[in-house]
Amino acid sequence: MSNDVAPSDFEEQRQVVLSMLKNITISESNCPTGARVSVVAYSRHTKYLIRFQEHRSRKHLMEAVENLAQERTTEQRHLGAAMLFVGRNVFKRVRAGQMIRKVAVFFSSGQSQDPDDVLAAVMEYRALKIIPAVISLRNTPRISRAMEADDSGNSMFALLRRQQDLEKVKNCAVCY
Repeated sequence: MSNDVAPSDFEEQRQVVLSMLKNITISESNCPTGARVSVVAYSRHTKYLIRFQEHRSRKHLMEAVENLAQERTTEQRHLGAAMLFVGRNVFKRVRAGQMIRKVAVFFSSGQSQDPDDVLAAVMEYRALKIIPAVISLRNTPRISRAMEADDSGNSMFALLRRQQDLEKVKNCAVCY
């Protein structure tokens, strides 16, 4: 929700989120099967829009995502700060278990103001066993290079305009 996100970009990103949610099983109880989903918005600051525990059915979650409104701000994009926030706060209280995967998917419509923080977040995610993926509307070489610094192959960068990249994120990061 930074200052340069056009309404058409926001809507395109929302449609990708909805398409991803159609293909995953949503956890409807405390059983460790299925995904729990949280949504945050970021510019210079990061804030919760949907928390993990708020929607326990696909229908309600999809409705909540469809009803998200774009907020206008004068602040620039700080992807690294948002990634650090998510790693340190959103994943703070998650279910434990051998088969639990933590995946964080970020959308960006352009270059971030803090590519060094993106690199720091990628390394922190590796230590926390969180799989990060950045889906960008535009080619952002500095973010792409920061994601490639994780030589484990778990960090992913995808251009939204290239369907094969998006499918890789869906199949390899989100659905595994």
